Amino acid sequence: MPPTLLTARLCLRPFTAGDAPGVRALAGDARVAHMTEAIPHPYPEGAAEAWIATHGMLFDAGLALNFAITLRQGGGLLGTVTLMNLNADEARAELGYWVGVPFWGQGYCPEAARRVVAHANEAFGITRIVARCLARNPASARVMEKIGMQAEGRLLQHALRQGQAEDVLLYGLNLPGRGTPAAG
Repeated sequence: MPPTLLTARLCLRPFTAGDAPGVRALAGDARVAHMTEAIPHPYPEGAAEAWIATHGMLFDAGLALNFAITLRQGGGLLGTVTLMNLNADEARAELGYWVGVPFWGQGYCPEAARRVVAHANEAFGITRIVARCLARNPASARVMEKIGMQAEGRLLQHALRQGQAEDVLLYGLNLPGRGTPAAG
C-alpha cells in the first residue's frame, strides 16, 4: 500500500473502495473525460471499483502508485495523481493526474504532482519523470510546466478520442540522483 503524503493543503492517500462514488462522479464528468487520453465517457458502471481494485496489485508489483487527492483538513475526493510505468531499475516513471471540475484552477494538481515526484525521487531513486497531455489541454501542460517539466515533443495523431486522432504533448523532468544533474 502506498504511503500517505502531505502537502501544505493536501492529503495524498491510497484509494479505498469508498472512493468509487467520488471517482465515478468526478471522472464521469464529460469535461474531465474529454481532456484526458484514458478516461471513457460515458463512464461505465463498475469502472471506478475495478480501477481502484487494481491499485494494490500494481503497487505490490512495483509498477504504479495511485493517490487520492483530498484536502488535508478533510473533505471528499478532489482527483488523483499517479506514478505509472514505474521502473526502478531504469529510475524512471510516468506521471498522470486529473482533478474534478469544481477544483480546477485552484493549484491542487501542481501541488499534488510536485509532492509525488519528490516522493518518487526520495523513496525509489526515480531520476526521470515523463508526462503527456492532449495538445488541446493547455491547463494540463501548465501543470507540468509549474512543476519544472520541459516540453520535449509532440506525438502526432497519437491518441484516438471520440473517433478523432489527436496530438499529444510530451514533457520530461530530470531529477537529481544516480549521477543525473538536476534540471534547471
